Amino acid sequence: MTTSKTSSDGSKYFTVGLTGASGLVGTALRDELTRQGRVNGKPVRVVRLIRSDQAEQKDLNAVDDGNDITLKWNPKGSTANEILSPEAVASMDAIVHLSGENVATGLGPLGFAGIRPWTDAKKKEIIDSRVITTKALANVVAASPKPKSFLVASGIGAYGDNFIGDVNAVDESVDISQSKGFLAEVSRLWEEATLPATKASKQKHRVVNMRFGVVMSTKGGALAKLYPIFFLGGGGLVGSGRQCFSFISARDHARAIVHTLESKQLSGPVNFCAPQPCTNKEFTEALGKAINRPTLLPLPEFAVSLLFGEMGNEMLLGGTRALPGKLLKSGFKFGHPTIADAIASALKENI
Repeated sequence: MTTSKTSSDGSKYFTVGLTGASGLVGTALRDELTRQGRVNGKPVRVVRLIRSDQAEQKDLNAVDDGNDITLKWNPKGSTANEILSPEAVASMDAIVHLSGENVATGLGPLGFAGIRPWTDAKKKEIIDSRVITTKALANVVAASPKPKSFLVASGIGAYGDNFIGDVNAVDESVDISQSKGFLAEVSRLWEEATLPATKASKQKHRVVNMRFGVVMSTKGGALAKLYPIFFLGGGGLVGSGRQCFSFISARDHARAIVHTLESKQLSGPVNFCAPQPCTNKEFTEALGKAINRPTLLPLPEFAVSLLFGEMGNEMLLGGTRALPGKLLKSGFKFGHPTIADAIASALKENI
């Protein structure tokens, strides 16, 4: 941890505004911030930004403790002041935006199972939940007279889904303008939505587009769905098993976000994935070994396409091989660089 004090006001706290605080990554981040206790040499204070009327309406400058605070925000507001209280924004050193509609579930009665989820209505909800909210917060950041760090979730799907077999990995220097697939389109629109904050050059705000890999946790995401299947002996290869799989442990993910909050040299796209991507075959073998279960029941391509449609073709049969170039260059050290390490962490950690 650094010891420099760079709070945007005279507060004794480093204050982080956080959306998606109750989600998988948000929960892990809050846990890590509690563990570390300080950011940039100051005690950390988290302000959970929620849309519910149950949120507390407090003057943050009058709150003299570091406990979590909830504040209401309105992403549909027509001005920055209507979106989020300017007094609250003034007290924040950083805003971390993690909320967005789940891409792996549908809207109907079988939506939780991910059965052919990407209907036109679901696609619109996936995009709107990211673009509208990100534009709103980007305008809030742009209107702030004091420099802010604005960290926004995105995904390694930005690079496309055609990384199969022994192919070269990509880092943040790769042009994503021609990447194919729905998730690539989502990522482009998501990152473009941060432009109001990026272009507010007088304030010199720092914008980071956090391109997330698959987060390894038994509390949510892909591993949480697969774990009970594998535990019952029903695990196996998906399709050919050659599709690339870029992952990150929940603990490393949370640590990397804290590292990014403290590292002013990090801006623009940053890949949040482990330095040793694997294939579906290697993931399957590692999970089976970790829980001592056979992995003999494959899920063939035709079944994936039939059950999950376009989502299955992109997320299950497709793959991305990405490297965390900027994180490594900035000095971040991964605690779980391999898929075996990440799975072991997920089985041990309570995040």
